[in-house]
Amino acid sequence: MEIVTAIIGGGALISAAVSIVTLLLNRKWQKEDRTASKLDEIASKIGTLETTLKTHIETDAETDAKQARRRIIVFSDECRRKVKHSEEHFDNVLDDITFYQQYCEDHPKFKNKKAEQSIAFVLEVSAECKRNNDYI
Repeated sequence: MEIVTAIIGGGALISAAVSIVTLLLNRKWQKEDRTASKLDEIASKIGTLETTLKTHIETDAETDAKQARRRIIVFSDECRRKVKHSEEHFDNVLDDITFYQQYCEDHPKFKNKKAEQSIAFVLEVSAECKRNNDYI
């Protein structure tokens, strides 16, 4: 009888130990699942931020190109009306032209034929001003 009691008690002890180990493993797996879920959530948010940032950067670059185009056209119109400009002003507009043309080259879907005549005229006037040192 003592042997049977010892076997039953030992079996119960082993059963309890297995239950405790199973419980601990389940807790660990649940914790790992929660951690993995949090990591997935963080990765998703980072992906969303990356997409938003790319869109924002593209929008800003297009806005910068449109502003450069406006400055080029206004400057060209001023030159056509014989308004004199400083060499620094010409340099700034030439930088705008370089930026605008590069943006147009890099973004073929951007409507870029809007300033061609103005750009050609500014380049012509700029060369003439350099030749004659005719700045204000």
